[in-house]
Amino acid sequence: MNPPGRPKGEYRSAQHEGTPATPRERRFTAASWALGLAACAADVQAGPLSLEAARTVEQLSAARANWRSTEFLASWRDPAGWAASGTLRRTERFALIDSQVEAGAAIGLAPQWRGEAELSISESHRVLPVWRWRGRVWRDGIAGWNFALGAGRTLYRGAITQGSAVAELQAERYVPDWRFAWASSATRLDGASISTAHVARADWYVHERLTFGATLGRGREVENTPNTGLVSSSVRSAALKAQWALTPAWWLGAELSSHRQGDLYERNGLRLGLRFQH
Repeated sequence: MNPPGRPKGEYRSAQHEGTPATPRERRFTAASWALGLAACAADVQAGPLSLEAARTVEQLSAARANWRSTEFLASWRDPAGWAASGTLRRTERFALIDSQVEAGAAIGLAPQWRGEAELSISESHRVLPVWRWRGRVWRDGIAGWNFALGAGRTLYRGAITQGSAVAELQAERYVPDWRFAWASSATRLDGASISTAHVARADWYVHERLTFGATLGRGREVENTPNTGLVSSSVRSAALKAQWALTPAWWLGAELSSHRQGDLYERNGLRLGLRFQH
C-alpha cells in the first residue's frame, strides 16, 4: 500500500523461481553502486539536489525467503516549484532478482495548481511489473487542505500478460509542526472486480533536524506470487519512520513496517537510508 504523497513502485508480477542474474543485471548493479558512491563525494550545505542510498530487508512468514531491496535515488527541486527525480532499484523477492528504473516530475500548472507524473520500467520484470505510470493533479489551499485526483496503469507479464488501472484521491493538511495525509485508491485488474484501499499518514516535525512519521493502511490489493498468480486479498499495513539530520547536508532515515497480505503471508521489514543534499 503506497503512503499518501510518497508513491512507490509496485512489485506484482512473477514467473518461475530461481532465475540467476544476467550480465545486463550485473551492469545495472555496478551502475547503482556508482551512483551511490557519488552521493558520498562531499559534505556541503543542503540545497535543491538530493541523493539517497537505501536498503530494505523484509522477513516473510510461511517459511518464505526474505525480501531485499536496494535503491539509489536522485531528485532536484527548483524554488519555483519544479521537481524531477530518478531511482535505480534492485529487488529480490520469492528468490527472483529484478531491476527497475523510475522517473518522476512535478510542475506548477497555475497558482495553487500542480501536476505530478511517474513512470517505472523493469526490463527483467520477473516480479516487478513491466511498466507502471501514475499521474495526478493537485489543488492547494481549499479550506486549509490540499487535494489531488490521480490515475494510472500497470502492466504485468507472467504466464499471461495482464494489466490494471487505478484511480486515486488524496488529501493533505499542514499545521504547525505536523502534516496529516490520507489516500484512497480503487484498482481494477483487467477482467476482474475493483479493489479499494485506504492509507492514513501523520508526520511530526520535531525540529529542523528530526522528523517522525506513522502510516496505517487497510483494504484490498491485487498481488502476484509464484505458483499462485494474480489474486485479490485483504491487506493491513503499518509503518513507523524517523529522519535525523547528522549535519545540514546529511540525513539518516529508518523505517519499520509490517504488512499482512490476506492469508498469503505477513512480512515485517526494516529500511535504512542515507541522504545527501547539496
